[in-house]
Parts: sequence; C-alpha cells; structure tokens
Amino acid sequence: MFDRLISYFVSFYHEYSIVVIVIGVILLIVAYNKPKESFKFAIFLVIMACVLYAVGLFGDSIGLGQKNKSEAVNKTRQLIDD
Repeated sequence: MFDRLISYFVSFYHEYSIVVIVIGVILLIVAYNKPKESFKFAIFLVIMACVLYAVGLFGDSIGLGQKNKSEAVNKTRQLIDD
C-alpha cells in the first residue's frame, strides 16, 4: 500500500521538483513561526497515516478471507455435484 504511495510521491517530486521545494520552504517557515501548531499538525498526520495503514491491512485481510471462503464453497459444491 505504502509502496505505491511512496512511488507516486517520488515521481511527483521528479516531475515538479520546484513546486515540492517551494512547498517544503513554506512548511519550514510556518513550522519556525508557529512550532506548537505545526507539531500538533504533524502528530495528527502521523496518527492519520497509522489509521489508514491499519484500515488497509484489515481491508486486505478481509478480502483474502472472502476469497478463501468462496473457493472453499466452490470446492464443496463441486464435491456435492460429483
């Protein structure tokens, strides 16, 4: 999940490096002027990233469980039909 996201950000950086540098400088200026609010926002972003990662893991495991269940049901139906 994060591999695709990281590759997207890297390709975006390679395509628009000036824009990324300007955004980084703006974020540094804001962080320097208002460190408390910036730290709270950074903690919020980390927590949201963790939540999204957990949801992605649960979604993948649920999808795998449903796939295995449907395969087991199909095998059982084939055995009953034979």
